[in-house]
Amino acid sequence: MPRQLDWIKDSLREQSEKRLLWLITIGFILLQIFIWSVLFRSLWYADRTITDIPVYYSYASRIAQGLMPYRDFSSEYPPLAMALFSLPRLLSGAGESEFVAWFQVEMLLFSCGIVLLLSWISWSQWQNVWKVAGTLAMYTLFLLSLGSIVQERFDLAAAFLMLASVACFITDRYLAAWLLLGIGLMTKVVPVLIAPIFLIAHYRRRQFNEVWMGPVAMIMAALTVSIPFLLASPEGLANAFLYHVERPLQIESTWSSPILLYSKLTGYPAYIMNSYGSHNVYSTVSDTLVMISGPLTAVALLTGYWIFWRRSRKDGNGLPDISGNTIIRFVAIAIVTFIVGGKVLSPQFLIWLIPLVPLVIGADRIALAGIFEAVLLFTQFEFPYSYWQLYTLQPYMVATVAVRNLLLIVLLVMLVAALGSHYRAPSFVNRPGGDIRFPGSGRKFLPFDSN
Repeated sequence: MPRQLDWIKDSLREQSEKRLLWLITIGFILLQIFIWSVLFRSLWYADRTITDIPVYYSYASRIAQGLMPYRDFSSEYPPLAMALFSLPRLLSGAGESEFVAWFQVEMLLFSCGIVLLLSWISWSQWQNVWKVAGTLAMYTLFLLSLGSIVQERFDLAAAFLMLASVACFITDRYLAAWLLLGIGLMTKVVPVLIAPIFLIAHYRRRQFNEVWMGPVAMIMAALTVSIPFLLASPEGLANAFLYHVERPLQIESTWSSPILLYSKLTGYPAYIMNSYGSHNVYSTVSDTLVMISGPLTAVALLTGYWIFWRRSRKDGNGLPDISGNTIIRFVAIAIVTFIVGGKVLSPQFLIWLIPLVPLVIGADRIALAGIFEAVLLFTQFEFPYSYWQLYTLQPYMVATVAVRNLLLIVLLVMLVAALGSHYRAPSFVNRPGGDIRFPGSGRKFLPFDSN
């Protein structure tokens, strides 16, 4: 009888926690709707001329006229991005203002999806509804801190796909994780940075079938999306990716800051020119920095993967040290490395990190969140509020962007530095099929299971 009473109490407590978890999650989804419909319309985006939505509308209108991307007109966006532009055009008709509204609704839906994923993953990490609420609050604060650029670009879709892939992987849904990576790759190229982390985790867990089946699934998903365009114009589709390789040194990038600071301090000649849809820095060393930025970023990424390889060796119990929390941290490291090391640093790139930073666990969690919050605030001050002051190279804006870029470097260093010999993030143990068992409790719980 006592055991039955304990079982009943545990069951009632679990049901209560489930209801509270759902209430908190739904509350934050409603908050997203309020932010999109009220705050972003009244408080943010002072200069609404600085937006890419007219470009999206132009592409969507050409598709609506029966033209095929890459064959009939060139585009710098992958196929799924073009689909994201076409859906609001289909719903809105030919009116551009209606297109803008539907596009923003589309991004709102992706943000709500991120809230659901964050609730699921953070419950898996902590099994504490108030820590789930804290994670969702951090995500919401980050969105507000970057401002309404999150609804003016399609990068929330890429952030959602990456987070969904990571969520599937750390809950043993490997096929879904790799398929989502392939779909994400056809939206933005950045999800490919996660693939080496998945491969290393498979190998260390001795999941040798997944080592080759995962990449095949990713490639097949990408091909399924892109095969009509490959057949129609392989060169045009390739140019959608090569376009970014050919871009010069963008004004907001980490590599541009030393040139612009040196120019302001010494009078060294540096000029701003418009090309490839952005404002770029030209000087006697800019071409050299463009040449070395790619190889150095590749070396930095490989170093991060090597650190993950070393950390995922077997521990004293013969088990690989690959917790879901460690995977999340290394995914964040890879993306920050790409942002810091690239010759282009558009403000919307930071959207990729907004769902990830709240999930990073460790003694440095609050410090990381504080630094990232400062990065977002500096970015919003620069773009769009003071962007034209940066374009005209006003000293205070050159210094502001340089500080923002320095903080991004600090963020990367802190993410890596915490991986010292004494670091071990709290972990959860995944079971096949996605059930989550917590060490020492004997308790199993699917956070969004209705049964």
